[in-house]
Amino acid sequence: MSLEGDIVMDAIQIKTNCRVTIKVVPAATEEIKIGLLEVLPDPLSSSDVLLVMPYLRLFNDPPFEAIDEVVDFVRQTLEGLCFIHSQGVAHRDCFTRNIMMDGRPLFPEDHHPVDTQFSLDGSRYARQLSRSDNPVKYYFIDFGMSSYFREGDSPYVLGAKGADQSAPELSNHTPYNAYMLDVYVLGHVYEISFLQVYLGLDFLQPLIFAMTDRQPERRPTAEAALRMFYDIRRSLNPSLLRWRLRKRNESVPERVVYDTVSAAKAGFNIVRRGFMG
Repeated sequence: MSLEGDIVMDAIQIKTNCRVTIKVVPAATEEIKIGLLEVLPDPLSSSDVLLVMPYLRLFNDPPFEAIDEVVDFVRQTLEGLCFIHSQGVAHRDCFTRNIMMDGRPLFPEDHHPVDTQFSLDGSRYARQLSRSDNPVKYYFIDFGMSSYFREGDSPYVLGAKGADQSAPELSNHTPYNAYMLDVYVLGHVYEISFLQVYLGLDFLQPLIFAMTDRQPERRPTAEAALRMFYDIRRSLNPSLLRWRLRKRNESVPERVVYDTVSAAKAGFNIVRRGFMG
């Protein structure tokens, strides 16, 4: 199948029996790939190769269910941003569509590769587990707009492309700091994907406010943002983390039902952990 001009398909890797993604790219590509498994010759074109990568899902599919799942997402993505920056790489487009997850822990019986909410044969809804009990890994993908800076290079770049057009510094004429753009874009992800959608996440507001400052020079670096996040996480009541996420647009009857189900799940988990020692 073709996705936004790319030739991409799913397959089963024989040696691991795991689902993978195969993407056709020019053989001379310099595109950075996270978690690349194999590079195979394209049997249909000598000028192309097949990149074999883990099969990933959008980071918010299925939706987050508990506060600790959001906290883990923020931790992983900030740690990931710190890592790529430490390697001299600015992503420059780390918005929602370019953050994916390896969802295998959530779907022990696999799922349909296209209608991902259904079972592999499409006959029923796929059995789905929670992130809280089955942690997943998140990945930045699509480094096609990224910039690499050697030690001592200026991180200032030009360019107004990118999925998040709200970044105030984007310009084809005035240079801006590519690392600070990443900080803004990731902070905006937290804002629109969590803070604006769910109640009970106000503890993230200072971090998001700092990361999305309209003045790039006043934003924290990725490392400073991560330290700020660690301080916030240490201040949280552990009992808060397992509570379910409440959408801002929930009706009162919906809230009563969902809170009841969440309390029942929490009670079951406590009992189960007690039996398991």
